[in-house]
Amino acid sequence: MIRILDSVNDPGRGRDSEDRVGAAADHGVAWVLDGATDICAARLVPDAPSDAHWFAETAHAVLQELGGGPSERIVAALIDRLRDALEERAGRAVQDIPPGDMPSAALTRMTVDPAAGTLTFCGDPDCTALILPPAGDGFAVEKPPAPRDEQKQARRLLSSGADIAAALRADRSMMNRPDGYPVLSVHSAAVERLDRRTVRAEPGTRVLLCTDGLYRLVEMYALFDDAGLIRAASEEGLDRLIDRLRGFEADAADDIRFGRFKTSDDAAALLLELV
Repeated sequence: MIRILDSVNDPGRGRDSEDRVGAAADHGVAWVLDGATDICAARLVPDAPSDAHWFAETAHAVLQELGGGPSERIVAALIDRLRDALEERAGRAVQDIPPGDMPSAALTRMTVDPAAGTLTFCGDPDCTALILPPAGDGFAVEKPPAPRDEQKQARRLLSSGADIAAALRADRSMMNRPDGYPVLSVHSAAVERLDRRTVRAEPGTRVLLCTDGLYRLVEMYALFDDAGLIRAASEEGLDRLIDRLRGFEADAADDIRFGRFKTSDDAAALLLELV
């Protein structure tokens, strides 16, 4: 149903990557996860490289175990497993964890329906799915607008000398609230807020699932448009794209200009083809 052509998961600057990509090819399922960088006042899983690393790795392992099925059902089961795992590792109930310290991750999960000739993408705004038909230009799967302009926010906080961790913890405390933003976490409300998009796709269609670290090539550095990025991934390979990406991320002095909290973000992507 799907064939994996290429993948990459580059942490940048020697850290442990808090992104994950994966697939259950026989089930026609693939996913990308982007763990939200730690800003917690106190670590919940201190024996892991980071809480974000633990959360993304645990979610990835559970998705591998769950395999195929409708994304809403799979994500509901995933959240239950994540909640149990977090309470066991942290040694306390979820309701006793400060909202701003709660781990989370952006998730996009793709499912193939060969009978209908469609791809369905279910998840949150931060990850991106690009489509390259056998004939024609590539395009990005639509997604809801981001809850905030992160580049504008980064420029403002970095230039003002604000307490960035405190500001971001305040943002994180809004996850999955009615007046907040949707994200994969241990909150069951995340299932109701999954964004679902379906596109037509025939055999030979290529799909690039990527985290926002790689999508900086489009959104932050304007080196490619959507069509150009997936074509470059197909023709040059993902490792070459990582080389190009890191060429923009050598100097922290550029952080305010580009509007980035992290000079070099984790970047992960999965390139696949429908068969």
